[in-house]
Amino acid sequence: MMDDCPSFTTTQAKRWISSPDDSMKELPQSVYFRSYVLAANNHVDQHSHAFAQFHFARKGSMRIDVAGKCWVIPAHYGIWIPHNTSHAVWALDDVYLENLDIEPDFLPAPIDECKVVAISDFVREFIHYATTNTPDRFDITGKEGKLVSVLLDVILQLPEVELMLPWPQNAALMKVCRTIQESPGLEHAMEDWASHLGMSARTFSRHFKKETGMPFSAWKQKMRILESVMILKKNKNVTAVALEVGYSSTAAFSYAFRQAFGVPPSSY
Repeated sequence: MMDDCPSFTTTQAKRWISSPDDSMKELPQSVYFRSYVLAANNHVDQHSHAFAQFHFARKGSMRIDVAGKCWVIPAHYGIWIPHNTSHAVWALDDVYLENLDIEPDFLPAPIDECKVVAISDFVREFIHYATTNTPDRFDITGKEGKLVSVLLDVILQLPEVELMLPWPQNAALMKVCRTIQESPGLEHAMEDWASHLGMSARTFSRHFKKETGMPFSAWKQKMRILESVMILKKNKNVTAVALEVGYSSTAAFSYAFRQAFGVPPSSY
């Protein structure tokens, strides 16, 4: 039985506010810039576009769900979303977005899958300048068109970072994962979840790995590390973040973080 999910956590689940997708159905130009704020706890349900998108979070953190995979996007990171790709967006706090909507034929190389990239200070300001100064319609062969072409080339060369986590499709297991995400500091022992779902720990483990491709313990650790990235962006000290995401010591947290990203958490 995997029909329901326990409510034995000590934290209150977030209440999400459903928001419509207000992007254009057709672009007025091959590349269209948008800047807007997606308020905290707002959720844009599954939708798709006939154009590719580059979402850049200038401030705030969001989560994007695509086909059973979850990308966590902290501030100063961006994500490519291919055209005709169904996705949902969750604002984990107020997210100040600067987006590029791009006709697929305009891209020098196709974007076939979602990927997260790290944004340097220079590129961050370049995107901000283009977003605030490029008109809705511009001469593609003129000054603005050249600026846009250079910006696209720069963004396409940004280094990819691994901020993706596979999510189960089973409703009960998905609720387990949502609960872990919203309360990463709790233990979330596999035996407890298995018991509440009416199965043995071995059966739970087998189902979870089949759904996500990862052992439960590895998934839980990666979720905690991804959540820590967003908390670190809020200028909390490393010790406080380690405790908030469920690590008993700063040393253990720092080791896991370095294993995941190749740098210490203090660098964030």
